Amino acid sequence: MGKGAPLRWLENKLLARHVRGRGVEIGALWRKFPVPSKAKVYYVDRLSKEDLHQHYAEVTTPVVRPDLVADAMQLPFPARGLDFLIASHVLEHLPFPLAALRHWYDVLRPGGVLLLKIPDKRYTFDVRRERTRLQHLIAEDNATDNFDKQAHFEDWVENVVGRKRGTIEFRQEVVRLLESDYSIHYHTWIDEDVREIVQYTRTVAGLRWEPVVFWDAHVYRKECILLLQRSAEHSG
Repeated sequence: MGKGAPLRWLENKLLARHVRGRGVEIGALWRKFPVPSKAKVYYVDRLSKEDLHQHYAEVTTPVVRPDLVADAMQLPFPARGLDFLIASHVLEHLPFPLAALRHWYDVLRPGGVLLLKIPDKRYTFDVRRERTRLQHLIAEDNATDNFDKQAHFEDWVENVVGRKRGTIEFRQEVVRLLESDYSIHYHTWIDEDVREIVQYTRTVAGLRWEPVVFWDAHVYRKECILLLQRSAEHSG
C-alpha cells in the first residue's frame, strides 16, 4: 500500500458524508467510489462491460458492469431526479465539458451534489500537452458543429502516444483511434483552470451551486477534487 493510501481513504470518507439518497457514478471502469451503504447508486458507462474490456484492452483489472449504458451528456434521468452524481476522471474525456456540467446540474435536485475528480496534467501522461483554456471551451461550446475531433486526436497521438507528426506511424495511429472512437482526454487542465471553469458556470452560465470541497492537486494527489452542491433555494 502506498503512503498516500491512508490519506485517500480519509478523503473518500469525508467526501462520502455528502453522498446520500439516490444517484449515479459515471465511468467507474474498475474503481467504484465508496458510497455509504444506505445510498443507492447506479453505474453508468457508454459501453457494456464486454465492450469496455475490449475498448480498454490495457486494463487487466475486472471492470464494473454498468447498470445503464448511456451517454454521460444524455443521462436517462428526469430533471432534479438525482441526489448525487459522481464523475471521477470523466470530464476531461468529454468533447463539451461545459455542456456536460449544465446537464449534470439539471439532473440534480436542489441540495444535490456533484463530486468530480479531475487529473492535473502536470502529474499525468498529459504533461506535454497544452492546457485547455476556458475561452477554447466556450468557443467549442458555442459552435459544436465546428468541433475538430481529428485535431484533438492528433494532439493526443503526438504528445501522449509519442508519434511524430508527418510519419506513417502517426497517421495510422490517428486513424486507428478515430475508427475505434477511443476515449482520449480531449482536454487537459491544472487546478487553476478547474477553478476558473467552476466560477464561469456560476457567474455566467447561471448554475447556482456552491463549492463545498475544492482540494488542489499535488505530488501525492495528482488530481483536483471538488464537490459542488446545487442551491436548495433555487427552483428554476
